[in-house]
Amino acid sequence: MLQLLLAASALLHPPTIVGPGEGTPVAIPIHPVDKLLSQTENEDGLTFYEFRVLPRSAGAPPHTHTHEDEFFYVVSGTVQFLNGEQVVEGTPGTFAALTRGHPHAFWNAGDEPAVMVVGVSNGKFETFFDALAAEAKAKKPSTGAEMGELIGRLAAESDIAIRMDLLPEEAAPFYAH
Repeated sequence: MLQLLLAASALLHPPTIVGPGEGTPVAIPIHPVDKLLSQTENEDGLTFYEFRVLPRSAGAPPHTHTHEDEFFYVVSGTVQFLNGEQVVEGTPGTFAALTRGHPHAFWNAGDEPAVMVVGVSNGKFETFFDALAAEAKAKKPSTGAEMGELIGRLAAESDIAIRMDLLPEEAAPFYAH
């Protein structure tokens, strides 16, 4: 019986290998993102992304998740993480588990691009990203304020609280556009 259950599970979610450049682009206007694995492609509902954060740019504003945990692994470049009230510099090889209910953010204050692998536990994050990409494409927000309103509204619908009041002074220039 156990072998039948294992075989059925394997058919529902076959192994996935994504080669370099083979991720599915997610057209969010914040920074280039490729989805490597969807929450529908594995038993535990995990999503994995590759984020490319451009030099001297915003990543994600300060926010708190209600339903999911977020995990970051810095592959190249340098990223600044907001961890509660603490700013931590993430260099290649840094791993950050920024869990639900805990305020966090990231940005790239450096002159080189940064690449991260980001994992998200089962929740509403993947649908938030998909909705953000679709609405940004349809509405084409032309100012930072319009984009901020779109992100804030869709985040709230996904139980993600944007907390700009927690933005550290050193990150403010990257979110002022």
